[in-house]
Amino acid sequence: MEIFGYDIESIYLFLLIAGVVLTVLYIFVGELLEGLMDIGGDAFLNPITFIGYITLFGGLGYVLETMAFFISSGMIILINLVVSAIVIVLVNYFIILPVKRSEKNMSYSMNDLKGTVGDVFTSIPADGFGEVIISRTHGTVSKPAKSFDHEELPEGTKILVIDIDDEGVFLVSKHYD
Repeated sequence: MEIFGYDIESIYLFLLIAGVVLTVLYIFVGELLEGLMDIGGDAFLNPITFIGYITLFGGLGYVLETMAFFISSGMIILINLVVSAIVIVLVNYFIILPVKRSEKNMSYSMNDLKGTVGDVFTSIPADGFGEVIISRTHGTVSKPAKSFDHEELPEGTKILVIDIDDEGVFLVSKHYD
């Protein structure tokens, strides 16, 4: 079968190669483009799914054209359109969107930690620095700290983050349950 004067296998191969090239380009400049153009959010049609569809459509079509000689080219195009769409929707729903959501959940600002309760990891002298650990949903945060009340806080003491100074050092006070 020919489309626009080109053999269908050549078109599939071109789409496969174009998809691979776009994937490599996206790896290097995708984050930059998403930031500059505000694309790639939780929308169904984002660059990742579009590039994946082109690559899958080209690869699956090429394989079917070369291996499934008993199926007509028109039927292969239909099968390819449907199977590629189903696979990309499943990949988008079960892999891409959860990963993007987890990236958003894992980030935090320092101000989010104000008012949280943690533990002293390294003892904090009355007029010195120590280290505190704060357990979060997606891991543990370890930060330098000094006493807000200028009292000694030994290792293992429950603390409350009162404030954060300009250098990012936590000002903590003993937490009373």
